[in-house]
Amino acid sequence: MVDVVAMSEAVALMAATGAVSGLSESAALGVVGRIRERVRGVFGLDERSVEALERAVDDPADEGRVAELAAALVWYAKRDEEFAGELAGWAQEYGAAGSVVQSVRAGRDAYAAGRDMTVNQRIEPVEQSSDRGPSAGTGEAGGYRE
Repeated sequence: MVDVVAMSEAVALMAATGAVSGLSESAALGVVGRIRERVRGVFGLDERSVEALERAVDDPADEGRVAELAAALVWYAKRDEEFAGELAGWAQEYGAAGSVVQSVRAGRDAYAAGRDMTVNQRIEPVEQSSDRGPSAGTGEAGGYRE
């Protein structure tokens, strides 16, 4: 049996972010456009579900919006086996295996990396005394310390 919730979450993420695996950017945009149009067609006149799709597309970083879209997809998939099959196919074909979704919001410094990451510490200037230079007698090169 297919996990309707998992595949709906995967497709909601694809529809919201426009990210699919294994395709060039232009091909991905075409696939995502077709997925969104099919989902709109299934939702039909259901304004609440159509709005969930639009809200998720407008702000894909908002997990609540993506979850709302996934819930709408689950509801329709449980009632329409053909649509559930389409969701499963999209999730299997275009979903990123072992993918990680990362949202970073920062008022100042933020670091994120997909693979290896190096963080260089900011070098703080050493206070200067009036009679000696910044490194005089401190043993610190150039008057800076880590």
